[in-house]
Amino acid sequence: MSAQQFQTAWCDYQSYLTRNLTLRTVDSEYETRTPMAIALSTAKDPQKADIFHYASQAHNNHFFFQQLKESSPFNENEIKPSLLRSLQSTFQSMDNFKNELLLAADVMSGNGWVYLIEDENKILKIVSCNNDGTPYLYTRNQSVDLNATFEYSDFKKLQRQREDLKNGVKDYSLPLLCINVWEYAYLVDYGVNGKAEYLEKLWDSIDWNVVNKRVFSNIEM
Repeated sequence: MSAQQFQTAWCDYQSYLTRNLTLRTVDSEYETRTPMAIALSTAKDPQKADIFHYASQAHNNHFFFQQLKESSPFNENEIKPSLLRSLQSTFQSMDNFKNELLLAADVMSGNGWVYLIEDENKILKIVSCNNDGTPYLYTRNQSVDLNATFEYSDFKKLQRQREDLKNGVKDYSLPLLCINVWEYAYLVDYGVNGKAEYLEKLWDSIDWNVVNKRVFSNIEM
């Protein structure tokens, strides 16, 4: 990532998000809360959609940049053994995991985020969050793009979410890794047609030491 791209995607955009979030939460119950806490508190209130937007985006963007490092060839030895085994078990190989993760980002028709999460059963999943979606709440992860072709599988997914909400099922998603699919993240360096190249090079900039620390475990197995 060039200095100019970093300035745009982190310094300028994050400042824009936090400034607008501050303006909307000053002198309110949210004033001293973190963006993540604000996003979780406002996610289900349509009257606070603007607050949710800036809070969710600020958290997602920070989560993404927190895991970046200088580009270097991928080395699976950087991944803690328990996480590596889970990835290989779930996706059969690291190559398959990489391909599925980057494909989920590449086929996203608009802006958004792609997360690797661990669910309440410690099962790893790739979740696409369109626009300002958050991976912490299944009701606001916005994994179905309602502006795109609506397939039967999308209908079933929304139906399951509706039933889970009705039955009081709680979401216990733990995000581990994030891919930024907003255009501001790559336009400066790769241009309007550079999304695929951006994603391929991004893989070599993931700091697995940060990802390792996001995994919840009491002991290293």
